[in-house]
Amino acid sequence: MGSSDTLTETLHTVTGIKIPELRRQKQAYEHAKQSLLEKAQNEADSRKRVQLLLDGSEELPGIKDLRSHPLFNIDHLWLFVEQARFDPSISEQVLADYENTVRNQLDAETAKYDFTELYGDLVKEWTSSNNANATESESGFAALGHEDMHQQRAALEEYVFNAKETDTAAINAYLDEIFTNNLSKEVVSAFERLRSQIKDFQTNWDRSSHFEAEVVTRCIKNILDNGVISDSKRSALRGFLENEIVIGEIADAMSIRMAARNSFALDGPTIIEQRRQLNGRCLFYPDEDLLQMIFLQYIGAKWAIELKRALTEFTFADGVLKSASGKLSKQALRRRQFFLGKGPALQRHSVEYQNHNTWRADIFLDQLPDGAGYDWMDDEDKPEYGYEESNLPKNPRNAQQLLHRIQAYLIVRRKLKMDTAVIRSDFKWFGPSLPHSSIFAVLRYFGVQEEWIHLFKKVLEAPITFKHDAPDSAPRVQKRGTPVGTRLTTFFGEAVLFCVDFAVNQKTNGAKLWRMQDDFWLWGDTEVCSKGWDTLTKFSHVMGLEIDEEKTGSCQILAEGSDEQANANANLPSGDLVWGLIKLDTASGEFVVNQAKVDVYIEALDLRLKASNSIFDFVLAWNLYGCRFFLQNRRWVDVSTTRQQTHELLETLRRIQSRVFPLSNGSVELHLKRMIQDRFGVSDIPDGFLYYPPVLGGLGLENPFIYLNLLIHSTAERSEKFLETFFENEEKEYCSRKQIFEELGRSNGSSGQTVDSDVSGDNPEKNQSRRAAGGFPEPIGDWADLQDEPFMSFEEFVQHREVTSSALGMEYASLFAEQYQPEIKIVKELAVGIDYRSQAEARTRWNNYEKWVIQLYAKEMGARFGGLFAIKKGLLPAGLIKMLLESRLTWKN
Repeated sequence: MGSSDTLTETLHTVTGIKIPELRRQKQAYEHAKQSLLEKAQNEADSRKRVQLLLDGSEELPGIKDLRSHPLFNIDHLWLFVEQARFDPSISEQVLADYENTVRNQLDAETAKYDFTELYGDLVKEWTSSNNANATESESGFAALGHEDMHQQRAALEEYVFNAKETDTAAINAYLDEIFTNNLSKEVVSAFERLRSQIKDFQTNWDRSSHFEAEVVTRCIKNILDNGVISDSKRSALRGFLENEIVIGEIADAMSIRMAARNSFALDGPTIIEQRRQLNGRCLFYPDEDLLQMIFLQYIGAKWAIELKRALTEFTFADGVLKSASGKLSKQALRRRQFFLGKGPALQRHSVEYQNHNTWRADIFLDQLPDGAGYDWMDDEDKPEYGYEESNLPKNPRNAQQLLHRIQAYLIVRRKLKMDTAVIRSDFKWFGPSLPHSSIFAVLRYFGVQEEWIHLFKKVLEAPITFKHDAPDSAPRVQKRGTPVGTRLTTFFGEAVLFCVDFAVNQKTNGAKLWRMQDDFWLWGDTEVCSKGWDTLTKFSHVMGLEIDEEKTGSCQILAEGSDEQANANANLPSGDLVWGLIKLDTASGEFVVNQAKVDVYIEALDLRLKASNSIFDFVLAWNLYGCRFFLQNRRWVDVSTTRQQTHELLETLRRIQSRVFPLSNGSVELHLKRMIQDRFGVSDIPDGFLYYPPVLGGLGLENPFIYLNLLIHSTAERSEKFLETFFENEEKEYCSRKQIFEELGRSNGSSGQTVDSDVSGDNPEKNQSRRAAGGFPEPIGDWADLQDEPFMSFEEFVQHREVTSSALGMEYASLFAEQYQPEIKIVKELAVGIDYRSQAEARTRWNNYEKWVIQLYAKEMGARFGGLFAIKKGLLPAGLIKMLLESRLTWKN
């Protein structure tokens, strides 16, 4: 039984124990309350009646906390009533208000008992009907996707059990072209060093003591963090971590196995389990021997670290990676140096400089871990290559940041009146489809020796069975694709895909392939993207990979007056450029909601909600599919988002709910209230009970409209004045530099700039005047061809802004500024009402979304329950409910 199943069973049992006690207390309270109200009914004097209710309320069971209640102070009310005993200024109307206050509070306690009982019934329904594997979070919905699951398994088997032999000679020739036969001597030299490093790594392997107890511990923790093993294996590994003797024995066994690695053999077949994910697709998870898993995890991590180190040193060695400054010809660069006194063409903080730094820090080989002592196991929970087929990127958060960058880049380029092309594509079933022959060809080319190739071959050719097959099903040998969920998987995949990263850079003279696993993006000038696409298609052909046409598309955003026919002939992939529920619009150059995809999403959402077996199932399904899934699979609202785009998202949300809840006027809360009334006979349910967090006794239903409305006030209509100040300053800078150049030229007796002792530093006054304008003395050299040239034109001055302008880069950076959200403040009375401690503590407990929800429904909840808590404390296992809700809200993909 899995840990979530155990928690479900425990919650079911504890709730079953507590509900009878809840009903006993409710019955006792209602009996005493009714007796008190009957006594009050027989008292004609209004003051005495209020006094009777006040005194009697303190004796009611379950209402002992009225004296400390922040919204209802019985001590104060008693004093006011005592005043009325002699003071004629206390009118009958005031006494009637006091009486209503007491009666309302008594009724509020009744409401708390009623809704605590309802909450208990909802929990019982949930835990009774939903004991399925919580990892899937699918309940009855799983049955709806069996056909799709069978199709995906059939596709997987078609890949992994059928070898695809690629042409090793053609692969070597391809790699020779970009590495050892590269026209750049720096590339050839750096690649020789790379091979030497890989060789030294293998030579020194046995000089290290690999399996200390701490290393075993870190291996186990890393496997646990990957989330790809079964609950039973997870429990076993956690048991290992709690026993130092076991860890020591494992370390000894691993050391023996490492010494005999040349005769390594798998311990048995790998059992593959197919699990449904939130997007309706499936992942395939391995279940193999734990000691073998630890052994291969260590080897994979060591090789992955070494590969990243070697490839990083190679790529960023001087002269290896082509820069975007390559857009400038040598003569153009000379002219800028002569006229402007500029140093390096690629200026700090320029657009290209920032993109390069982000690419290097966040994109380049990001699947491979960095190594620093034992820190090589401290990963950031990044997804790994696995057997999956999905229409969504593997890492939504990184993809959203990438989309933000593309959108910002397009905004700048459109203002500069420049054409821009964007390509997005993917390799179809990359993990399962990667030919073993291609893996071995690349590894050998990088210098991996045959003893390691022999071991890797055994790992790649593992016998496989499927968990739900008949017990007597014979294992089949994997003949294609990488193993599932191990660090070796990323090692194999990144080794092959690095080759296309580097090839695109070389063939396009400096472009970067923005790749997350096998999902890749390329943008820039149309010609650059065309060459990049040629490179990608050639790579896929040589390596035996297939471009996924469903995920492939491009978009050209043309500047006003561009030659549409010329751009139409560019070699770019066909198809819309889509991601999740959005697509890039050619006309506006902005990401817009992909309404066709939304229609598909609506159908899936409707099926999932209808398959819910309980009210809590429905709430969780809505939170995951109707709220979080939608918000994850459209671009986050950011600084570069217009208010119009945000309104489009809000309108799309309204359309989704109108389609899914047609009988409830498009309202999820009305639909949920009807469900509760039909199943439990409870009506007149306050909205706050649905939306308040469970810690306040609510169901925790999430509202995506609130998430977007929190941000809408921080967005604005796209200002037509964006870059206006930049353009003005740019013209001023041009005029200033031109004036200085011409004045220096006249002082030297010519219209041009002479390179003499003035330039080399013997004339400090003239050098200082150049520096004051932001320029620098040009380097010493032969400038005879430029001596009589007039100062460069303005068009030449601004031609390569993305590379040469730090000022433009700062404007570009402003589009990535941290997004402002208006702080939602909880008023003092509510803050104390939420948390019976101090106001400051209460305020810091809640995020903006929760504060919004709490205050939106505070008046309704206060009137109904006499405060903000909808249920009686201690009568339900709130801690267990919170744990189970959180466990089933975990979104692995």
